[in-house]
Amino acid sequence: MKIVHVIDYFQPQLGYQETFLAREQAKLGHDVYVVTSDRYSPSIFEANRSVLGKRVRAPGFFDEEGIKVWRLKTLFEVTNAIWIRGLENKVLELEPDIVIVHGIVTFSAIRVARLKSGANKFKLIYDDHMTFDNSTSRLRVLYPLFRYTFSSLIQDSADALVGIADACQDFMNRSYGIPIDRISVVPLGADDELFRFDEASRLYIRGQLNIEKNDIVFIYTGKIIPEKKLSLLLDALKLIKDQGNIKILLVGDGPLAHIEELKQRAIEGNVEDKFIWQQVVHNKELYKFYSAADVAIWPRGATISQREAMACNLPIIISDGSMVTELVAYNNGLICKENNPLDLSEKMQRLLDPALRKEMGRNSRSYIEEKLSLRVTAKRFIELAT
Repeated sequence: MKIVHVIDYFQPQLGYQETFLAREQAKLGHDVYVVTSDRYSPSIFEANRSVLGKRVRAPGFFDEEGIKVWRLKTLFEVTNAIWIRGLENKVLELEPDIVIVHGIVTFSAIRVARLKSGANKFKLIYDDHMTFDNSTSRLRVLYPLFRYTFSSLIQDSADALVGIADACQDFMNRSYGIPIDRISVVPLGADDELFRFDEASRLYIRGQLNIEKNDIVFIYTGKIIPEKKLSLLLDALKLIKDQGNIKILLVGDGPLAHIEELKQRAIEGNVEDKFIWQQVVHNKELYKFYSAADVAIWPRGATISQREAMACNLPIIISDGSMVTELVAYNNGLICKENNPLDLSEKMQRLLDPALRKEMGRNSRSYIEEKLSLRVTAKRFIELAT
């Protein structure tokens, strides 16, 4: 089958679901394309500039990370809303059997819905990642308007509507007005061939970062921005800084002012030697850093990185407000109280136990292989359209 993914902004160097889905569906033998704009997301670009390069890209056809990509010119862009020129013509030109649109409250989502309503025969799937916890865009004020204007068009044109978690299903129902029974939950999957524990990488990265053999490394990957509440890690570490050889490895970038503020607070708390700051790396290199770590930790929020860390045999610590607490259902991690550094420190302390880390790490990998492999996710999307 020919499958076309439509997404306003596409950054395959950073991973994300749409990248892995497209790649995995191609591995399954399908003819897969991505149709997108000629630029990277403004909300993602600044924290990943060193990997992405220039934000505005040349239009045209490209092979990007092994994926066939059509980048089309932009007519206009406001905040994270973008109008891609020639979108309808390109979709029709490709003659797809299945179109997967990533995101529902977008110009592109509405345009493809109108295209489908014009008696075109392709199957249409929408997927959405929004939850009440991460709905921070200024455009969220338009959700009520969308609900009463375009939601019915989306529903009528869609052959399937997908949320990546129960929390997404709830958000789509309450914010977009889509009935619960129309929304399928297809969890994010991890590429368990790319993301796996690698002993050689562990030794190499720990050597490069001057991490001692007996250091216990807690790793965070992602944007270093205030919303991620990394200050909680700092406060938690101050409570247990004398217990074990703890290191905090932060892999990512963000606003310089915020990073400098965190570094200054670390100095004031006398824990600056516990932190290792690593600039954002290509998604294909991340498994090496997970392999070098002992525990993965996110004080706030949900991300596909949690699954990628699990695939690398790491126990995870996530917050009770993350909306993905089911990720520790295999006794493969711990849940901390959000915005509570004392509780976070207690969970970190528990995972200083090497036997517990090893057991939970094995369980993490098993969970991915059995339930959250990208192979399962990619096939599920196709099944929904057939």
